[in-house]
Formats: sequence, C-alpha cells, structure tokens
Amino acid sequence: MRARAGRAVRAGKVLVFGEDTRSFLAIVRSLGRRGVAVHAAPANLRAPALASRFIAAVHALPPWMGDGSAWLDAVEALLRAERFDLVIPCDETALLPLQHHRARLGALALLAIPDDAAIAVLFDKHATRELARRLGIAVPAGWLPVAGESAEAVLAALGVPVVVKPCRSYVLDRLDRRGRVRFAGDAAGLARLLPELRAGEHVLEGFFPGEGLGVSLLASGGRVLQAFEHHRVREDGSGSYYRVSAALTPALLTACTGLVAALHYTGLGMFEFRRDPRTGAWVLLEVNARPWGSMPLPLGLGVDFPWRWYRLLTAGEESPAVGYRVGVFGRNLVPDLQAVLAGARASGAGRLPALGRWLLELGRVATGREIHDVLVRDDARPALVELGQVAGKVARRGAALLPGRAVLGRLRARARLAAALRRADADRQGAGGTGLVFVCLGNICRSPFAAALLRARLAGRLHLGIGSAGMLPRPGRPSPPFGVQAAAAHGVDLAAHRSTYLFRAEAATAALLVVFDAATRRAVLDRYPDLHARVVRLGDLLDGAEIADPVDGDAAAFAATYAAIAAAVAELGRHMENLPRQGSIGWFLAAG
Repeated sequence: MRARAGRAVRAGKVLVFGEDTRSFLAIVRSLGRRGVAVHAAPANLRAPALASRFIAAVHALPPWMGDGSAWLDAVEALLRAERFDLVIPCDETALLPLQHHRARLGALALLAIPDDAAIAVLFDKHATRELARRLGIAVPAGWLPVAGESAEAVLAALGVPVVVKPCRSYVLDRLDRRGRVRFAGDAAGLARLLPELRAGEHVLEGFFPGEGLGVSLLASGGRVLQAFEHHRVREDGSGSYYRVSAALTPALLTACTGLVAALHYTGLGMFEFRRDPRTGAWVLLEVNARPWGSMPLPLGLGVDFPWRWYRLLTAGEESPAVGYRVGVFGRNLVPDLQAVLAGARASGAGRLPALGRWLLELGRVATGREIHDVLVRDDARPALVELGQVAGKVARRGAALLPGRAVLGRLRARARLAAALRRADADRQGAGGTGLVFVCLGNICRSPFAAALLRARLAGRLHLGIGSAGMLPRPGRPSPPFGVQAAAAHGVDLAAHRSTYLFRAEAATAALLVVFDAATRRAVLDRYPDLHARVVRLGDLLDGAEIADPVDGDAAAFAATYAAIAAAVAELGRHMENLPRQGSIGWFLAAG
C-alpha cells in the first residue's frame, strides 16, 4: 500500500465494505464528519449501522463466490461509475478479493489494503509467529502440526488446554466460513481434532493465561505515526465489547515498532497481546492488519485513525501523534449486555446479579469515563435501530409462547400464498419465469427436495415456475449421500442436483420465497429486506414447526427431515389446488 504524495487537500468520496457497528461505523462517522462522501457496500442490508446519517449511498453487491466474476463485474462497474478516491474493506471477506484483483481494481481507485508481502505475513498466524520469533518478540509455545503427531506428545509439550488456530481466518475460496479457534482440554479431545487438520492450515499453541491487551497504530513506510493501547475488561470467544484506554506499554510498543519496520508497513493495524498480571510476562497473539473492532474507543478520545489513514493514503499527509485520556471505558452496548447475561447463565452466577452490576457500570457515562460505540449524540439513529431490533426480537419470543400462535402462523402463510399467486398472475410469470422458490441455506438438502416434490405433485397442470436456491455463496455443490438416499425413498432423484445462490434478480421476480427455518428467513431478509411480504415458512402451513437443516446428520436425521418436508409440501399442494380456479388466481393450474 503506497501513500500518494502531492494530492490537493479536499473532501473526497470513499467506498467502505462492511456494516458492523464497530470498525465500519467508526470509519463512516470519522470520514463523514470531515465532509467525505461515504458510500457503503454491506452484506446485511438490515444492519443498524446503515442508518448512520453520514452514509451518502448504499450499494448492494453480490457476494464473492465461485470464480468471483459476478462480484468483480459489479465492483468494477461501481468504481467506474462513482470514481471513489479510496476503497476501504473492514474485513477479509472484501479485502482478499480486492487483493486478488488489485491490478484491475487498483487502476480505478486507491485500495486501502496492505501490500502483498505484508498480507502474506500478517494474515497468516504461523507466518506472524515466525517473524516475531526472528525479531525476539515473545509468542506462545507452538508449531504447525505434522502427520502422525500424538495427542499425548502435544499435551506434554504445550500443556492444557491446547489452542488449535487456523493459520488464516479466511481464505479466498471459502470466504463464507470463518476459521474457528478450538480448544482441546485432554488427549481424547485433541486426538479427535488432529486428523481433521489440513497440512499447513492450522497452528497448535499452548494457552497463555492473563488479560487481553491491544495496541492499535497507524504506520507509514515502516514508521509508527500514532499508537493507542486498550485493555479488555471482558472478553469472550468473539472478542471484547468492553475495554478501557491505557497508557502505552513501552515493551509492547517496541514489539509493534519492530514488526512494522521489518515489513516496511503502511496502514492501520491492531496488535493483540496477552499479559500475565502476576508476572508481567506477555506474548503476541496475532495482528489485525485492517480496521479493528475496538476502533470507536480511540476515535471517541480524539485519536482519529480513519481520517488520518485517509489523509495518509490520498494526500501523503503524515500527521503527528496526539495524546489521549487513559482510564476511559468503551462499550458496545447491546452485544456487551448479551455477553454478560450469557456468561452469567453459563457460570450459574445468576442473570439478575449480573444485570445489576452491568447497570452500575453504566454510571461511568455520567462521569465522562465511558463512551459507547453505537450511541453518540451526533448520529443516534444506528443505536435506535439496533435497540428497535432487539425489542422486536424479544416481542417475537414472547409471541411464540402465546396460545394459538400456530393457527395465526398458518393463516398468515396461507394469506401470503394467495397474495403470491395473485402477483404471479399479474406478472404473467408461469412458464417463462419462477413463481415460487424454495430457499434454504446451502441448497443441497431441503430446498431442492421440496421443489422436486411440489413439481411432481402438480405435474401436467403446472403453469407456475418452481425453483430452489440457497443463501450460502457456495454454488455447484452436490447433495450429500444421505440426502440423495432419503430423497430416493420419496421418488425424488437428487443425484444430479448442484447448488445455486439466490441472486437478487431471481428473488425479486419470485412471487413467493418459501423458507424452512428462522435462520434462512433472516439470511433472505438481510440481503433482500424489501421482499419481506413474499417470505413464508413452510412449516407454518402445518403446525408452525421449523424444519431444521439435516446436513450434518445421519441417515435417520435425513429421513425424519424429508418426511416433515413431504408432509408440509403436501399441505402446500392441497392448498394451491383448493384455491378458486377462476378469476385472478386460477390461471396457474390447468382445468381438470
């Protein structure tokens, strides 16, 4: 990543990939407050952060999948049309495709991504460890696993638990799946994990106890321009939603400076450490060479990393370091509360005491010792949308306990089906289009089976297109063997089926989108929120039960799932056949 010198100082236009309420929202607010026109390219179009008043436009782009051609064409067309000064990815799901097409897309806009040499080291935990070791920086004991390694030998060397980390959180051909960090607490558990590890894709580490620390920085040409330290107050497997600003620890800053200099690094970075409070010993865990989740805290304390990064890249401006207050807490309100309650439930400590302590902590706001990631004075809408979504979720859970819910769900599903057929009639889709699409996550188990059953039931009388698709960007996958076997018992052949993704064009022209569970419903509406009225759960046509994904189950699980789908599809077919044959909804079935 090279800084461009000599460009005129002006407020420009940027494209930010993301939608989270942490790094994405911090970047949007930082640049928006400076007069930069910020455009967003989110994966979730219902994300609360998109309500920010500093977002000038939102662009719905297809996800990266297959050979990436659909994503590339859409991004290239957008960059040509909008002429952005800078493109900022907030995580690897956009950063890695941008790197892959750096030459083509970099000719259209400056890309805020590290150079290839830095990506090769900092986005690979093993490579980061090896560079740190060469520089004399402490890291946890560990190594790449080798074939035939015994669990007992690993435990003897590393202790308990053993941390099994993916070398890369994301890889280009599997961007829909984040690599999971797993823990093995005994020989039996580790012995189960070791055969699953692909050569060169995981690292084994000993667990280093202590508190999590982060040193965030902006660098130019291997020199640190600004640094900021925070300590995690609470943390779980997904990070920390509550942290506190701290004075820079000289030894940690020296470690960061060494790594930055070795890579001649330009850009943002957050270096994660763990320190044992008893001994003061510390280790480097990993480096996030991109925008990071705790960014709202330094931004709220006047350390404006996004703006200074923007100025460095677009104008070559190296601004001097600034000081900041220590002892100020930063909180992401909703997920922090959820983490506190989940932790209390898991530990048996009680949710009410945990909630009481959490409420007392909020008093720090009144003393100026706490700031919030989402709720800020000059941009309150994201917080209001987030709280509204939480309230809606609570209300839906309450409604699920009410008597007669299944009856209401069935009436709503049937009303939407009738409305869908009226839409199909008005659009005259039928033989030339898809009127009804079954949608599941992967399009390898439930949706292709349901579509085949309904087509068979209405064979010879069908003037309505029936299709299937999935929400995971993994096209071309076959149905699993257990699925093919279970489908055959119902007279359906899935042997030749290959998965497809539900693109916007198919979703928008479908009269009805039939899903199987709440997870798929959320996935559909996150991508296509304007199609809310066209989504119905298949189980609502019967007893209101969800039809879970059997993909990781055995033959019995597939048999039970397909029996439930067959019963629900039969009810769907009966309902379609019993609709009036005349007027606006009678066209799709031939008479007789």
